[in-house]
Amino acid sequence: FFHPAQHGFRKSYSCETQLLLFTHRLHTILDHRSIADCIFLDFAKAFDKVCHRLLLLKLRMIGLDTNVLRWLECFLTGRQQFVSANSVNSCPHPVLSGVPQGTVLGPLLFLIFINDLPNCVTSSIHLFADDCVLYREIITEDDIQAIQADINNISSWCETWKMTLNVKKCKFMRISRTTCDLPTYHLNNIALESVTTYKYLGIHITCNLSWKTHVEFIIRKANRMLGYLKRNFHAAPTDTKLLFYKTLVRSQLEYGSSIWDPGIKILINQIEMIQNNAARFIFSNYNRTSSISTMKSNLNLLSLASRRYLARLCMFHKIFHHNILHDQLLIPPSYVSSRLDHIHKVGTFICNTKTFSDSFLPRTSVDWNRLPSSVAMITQPSLFQSAIRN
Repeated sequence: FFHPAQHGFRKSYSCETQLLLFTHRLHTILDHRSIADCIFLDFAKAFDKVCHRLLLLKLRMIGLDTNVLRWLECFLTGRQQFVSANSVNSCPHPVLSGVPQGTVLGPLLFLIFINDLPNCVTSSIHLFADDCVLYREIITEDDIQAIQADINNISSWCETWKMTLNVKKCKFMRISRTTCDLPTYHLNNIALESVTTYKYLGIHITCNLSWKTHVEFIIRKANRMLGYLKRNFHAAPTDTKLLFYKTLVRSQLEYGSSIWDPGIKILINQIEMIQNNAARFIFSNYNRTSSISTMKSNLNLLSLASRRYLARLCMFHKIFHHNILHDQLLIPPSYVSSRLDHIHKVGTFICNTKTFSDSFLPRTSVDWNRLPSSVAMITQPSLFQSAIRN
């Protein structure tokens, strides 16, 4: 039922699956020495702006039973909100729009409401709930005009369904290996700002698809948190400090890591340095002659590079056993050796640039094909994860 461009609030889909699909297509375009234009769209208070009347119309259009429609109408309407401060309440006001947040049905109703948006465009589009990116390979001037037409169509869709785009937060970015003249795209007769970096679903996308900006950002963020822990919890027990590190520092370094796992040694070392410093903090041992490898081993801390390797393989396993993503992302092998290869071998990518060869699919396809047959054949995610760790 749901459009394949939608990755939000759906089983087996996530921010990572959407980012993976998006970045892989951009990497492919860039590797072919072409360029792509991306339009990042920001809906203003999307969940709060859903018109109840229009949502019920869409629910009726998909053929819901009359009794179910009546129940949903009762669920959506008749709600009030007020402000309470110092035991004094404001006058209640009726809630005339929006899906109730914090409910099970709220996200589902929003997905139904926005489900036909991708049908308005001819360019590629990805959605994670209300986070939307529109992009297209630019070969001729016609492609630029096609993107502008798609922006106009999305604007018309918003006008029809009473949704609002925050024009100031909508951005344009050209993906290219070289500098070139940029076109101007307009939304509601306002020129979109051109940027070279955009934080999309928590990951910094740059115009040359380098992960250096993102890695430097998460390193700064993790270092700030580690500094806070050192100042305030230096006397805490070892187990407590280890828990703080895993939940507050390491988590900062691993969000979406299967997407941006760097292939540059200096970045790998800079990330690992944070874990080295954390191990010294956990043991309160800042003696430079002490073995950091022994400390990490005693804490059962794998290197962060190893954890990213495992994360990439687990994501690849998820894609391999996902019918839609498998067909969108993976290619069949040209040859399978009955003696050397496992039956789940996939095709590998021909890469013209190091940027593409270091990206998720080309890199992890090779890692996947190297797995022992007994491991690659495991279908259950938890068992697969245990097998590759061992």
